[in-house]
Amino acid sequence: MASIEGVAAAGTETRSATVTYYDTEDLRLARWGCRLCYAGGDGWTLTLGSDGTSGPQLVDREMHFAGTAAGPPDAAVDLVTGLTRGAPLHRVLRTRSEAVHTSLATLDGDALADIVDERVTVLEGRRITSRFRDIHLTALRGGNHGQQHLIDAALALVRDAGAAVEDPAQSSARALGPAALQEADVVAPAMTRRSSAADAIRGAIAGSVARLILHDAAVRIGQDPEGVHQARVATRRLRSDLRTFRTLLDEEWTQRLRDDLHGLADQLGKVRDADVLLGRLSEAVASLPERDRPGAGPALAALSRSRDEARAELLHAFRSPAYTALLDELVAAAADPHTTPGAAGNAAELLPPLAATPWRRLRKRVNSLGDNPPDADLHQVRILAKRARYAAEAVAPVGRRSVAAFARAVAAVQDQLGEHHDAVVAEAWLHGPAVAGADAFALGELVGLERARASRARAEWPPLWKVAKSAHPSRWA
Repeated sequence: MASIEGVAAAGTETRSATVTYYDTEDLRLARWGCRLCYAGGDGWTLTLGSDGTSGPQLVDREMHFAGTAAGPPDAAVDLVTGLTRGAPLHRVLRTRSEAVHTSLATLDGDALADIVDERVTVLEGRRITSRFRDIHLTALRGGNHGQQHLIDAALALVRDAGAAVEDPAQSSARALGPAALQEADVVAPAMTRRSSAADAIRGAIAGSVARLILHDAAVRIGQDPEGVHQARVATRRLRSDLRTFRTLLDEEWTQRLRDDLHGLADQLGKVRDADVLLGRLSEAVASLPERDRPGAGPALAALSRSRDEARAELLHAFRSPAYTALLDELVAAAADPHTTPGAAGNAAELLPPLAATPWRRLRKRVNSLGDNPPDADLHQVRILAKRARYAAEAVAPVGRRSVAAFARAVAAVQDQLGEHHDAVVAEAWLHGPAVAGADAFALGELVGLERARASRARAEWPPLWKVAKSAHPSRWA
């Protein structure tokens, strides 16, 4: 390799491997950007695609499993259920590759990039069916962030040597051919003001279905509560959008799908609520004087057990035939929602006004509140605010710009009333039988903290409501 000023090869290693890939008949894993493969002594590797979230990943994108060549391990098969929807996995590809790994570093020793020059041979039995060569350059961000010009120079050097920027797909997907490069089962089309209402509805439904599928593995692994949260949001938005768009959807189909989603949303909600309560009370216990914290231990232990029981029930549901059947139903809905003939009209004219009804119901409920409404009444306002927010967000892509701002203002009301509701629920739990064995003084301190948080939320939501009312668009479309 020619030299780059300021860059040195920190090490070179050649690796050879024969790899067998497993997928469904219609290559669902490859089309979602995933792969499941066996490489002899290295065992099984599952590589997941992006879940679409920003920030820290909810699960490790590459996971390794022990096993033999007889077939994929049950644990790996379980983690791809959301993508395969229970379709059987079988061998679809075998490759032999030789890859030269070169590490690049600055002259000061800062890691800069890895270059992998891979020659791939595709095998069918012992017969060679094709060959190709891939060169991957991966920038390493752990070192000096000001070295982008050196990375650009390395890219230029590879291109000057004859490399062309072609298909960025994984080597396995390229070897499988055009079918593996097709779109995933669920694709959310972009919504514009020129879209038909039917296309816009399809885009909204597909977005939530993809969100559920892409967070399925995170729910099963359970290392980050955000996985359950995202899956729950997906089911809630689906049910909300089906409600918002119901006048443009087949009534029987819509109700059946909403009913089918209800059970899953309820089970996700039990785990999510336990996660929120456990996180909330753990934070509160940490704020107590050190001498009082042990007294709250039995309460946190009881809550952890309750959360574990809810999670076990959720995983049982996720591993049931009913769940995979629901996924099939949702994928079909994302591709072809049962819209009425009237949905062929323009989305910008038909959809935005549909958000007006949830807003009117919310406003009417708030106007009926007294000076010091009961906790239950504020909880109902929160539920109606969530519905109004989701409806506004559903139509915002084809509505006036003010609709999106209005949705954010209503979300602030919902969040503040959510804080109030969480505090009320936490106090009620601290008074319940599950805390038997905890120190009464420590429990009293925790109750006091939750009452203070509920009181703050009561005082802070009315100004947010005024902002939401003023943000209400004069015209939706």
